[in-house]
Amino acid sequence: MIGSAPFPVSLNDLTTEVLSRALGVEILDFEAEPLGLDRGMLCELFLLDLRYGDAAHGPPRVVAKFSSSRELVRSRALAVGIYERELRFFDVLANRTPMRLPDVYASWYDAKSAEFLLLLEAIEADVEVDQLNGIDAGRAKLVIREMASLHAKWAGDPEIEGLEWLPTLGSPDRRRSLGDHVRNGWNPLAEMIGPGSDPKISVAGELLERRLDEALANSRGCLATLIHLDLRLDNLLFSPDGTTVTVIDWQGVGVGPASWDLAYFISQSLTIENRRNHEKELLDLYADVVRTLQPDLDPVELMVGYEEAMWYGLTIAAALMVVGDMDEPRTRLLAETMALRALAALDDHGQLEAELP
Repeated sequence: MIGSAPFPVSLNDLTTEVLSRALGVEILDFEAEPLGLDRGMLCELFLLDLRYGDAAHGPPRVVAKFSSSRELVRSRALAVGIYERELRFFDVLANRTPMRLPDVYASWYDAKSAEFLLLLEAIEADVEVDQLNGIDAGRAKLVIREMASLHAKWAGDPEIEGLEWLPTLGSPDRRRSLGDHVRNGWNPLAEMIGPGSDPKISVAGELLERRLDEALANSRGCLATLIHLDLRLDNLLFSPDGTTVTVIDWQGVGVGPASWDLAYFISQSLTIENRRNHEKELLDLYADVVRTLQPDLDPVELMVGYEEAMWYGLTIAAALMVVGDMDEPRTRLLAETMALRALAALDDHGQLEAELP
């Protein structure tokens, strides 16, 4: 159940009393460490080390997730509903979604201000994994299996299409929001990655807004399922032994073609060389897992639109220039890395071919 105001809206407001009620055990004190400052996050995250009374037992650490303190980000979040969407996903759908997800201890939301607090299980993760470096095919296969499980479970399910808080990918609001990101973010992104260095950059800039909108419109005719829409390494926590992966950050969750999750993850989470070497292998694995889980479901239907969905990665790179903290050097490097990987994938899949001189 999602609580309502009043509740702590920042780390300074958080108390041991609130934590004790949420976890059902007395907490004497806690220390907080910020997380994800340079990861392009649209929120504020803290890892809390908890200290209990002598007879009390509970998780040694939890994650506290607050809305952004930046007014621009919070106003955009309110307009498109991303904060509320994540809380409702965990409240309504998570327990029926066959993926590794963090446990939720408590959540609160204020619909007027878009402020929220989400208390989550702290997952032990391999800290060496970094989106800037990409991952190997072995770790990518872990994600592909989780993704296939998500998509196979919810494919064609009328329940998700009837949830008011869960937008479809091709909805007018989503098309308008992503279009705004392109219009506001592309020029600074192109300037940063150097328009004179590669003709693909100029061509992509001329095409991006139109081709993105066409892809979003086309998505409405595809088999719909539940999609995460931000499956990149900063939102994937791999266990230290490399055997499991937990999926976090469900603010972008929606209804649409599975191909958009596939294209975004594969193009953005591997280096360009690794993606070229393993893309077919990963797509074949996805199809095999879907067939195993849902024998009556044709995985080809889930992968319709894969090539044009590559425009989404370039869109998110542009969006980072608008909503990301550009004072953080890694955020700028992340946007650049995402853009270059997206451009290579678009070119490899013939999305720029007809337009190049």
